[in-house]
Amino acid sequence: METLRLRKLQQPPHAERLFGALVVRSGLVPQGAYQIRDPASVPKELRRIAKLAASSGCTWSCWAHGSRIWLLTGELLLPLSRKRGAPVLQVDVFDEDGPTDSDLWMPDGEGKWNRYKD
Repeated sequence: METLRLRKLQQPPHAERLFGALVVRSGLVPQGAYQIRDPASVPKELRRIAKLAASSGCTWSCWAHGSRIWLLTGELLLPLSRKRGAPVLQVDVFDEDGPTDSDLWMPDGEGKWNRYKD
């Protein structure tokens, strides 16, 4: 993938859309989960993780379903995206007890996000 196009994908509006598509299409949060858009409504510990992610250039989103809450952070990996010819994101998932998942994700030809397989 071209470096210029990848750098554009790293810009906040593009990165947020790309990351949002991954979260919705990947099954990382259960069907029926809703996004918590107000940062003040994110639990304190997850808000701290979100601030750290944002300060290091990562995108984040918080989701809830019933009494469960998840914070997901994502980072576009430029070298791997260039190599694979498609966006590759490092995604970390947290709940109020701490980290629950961490993996690389990329879209297939139909736009469905899957865990990266080398």
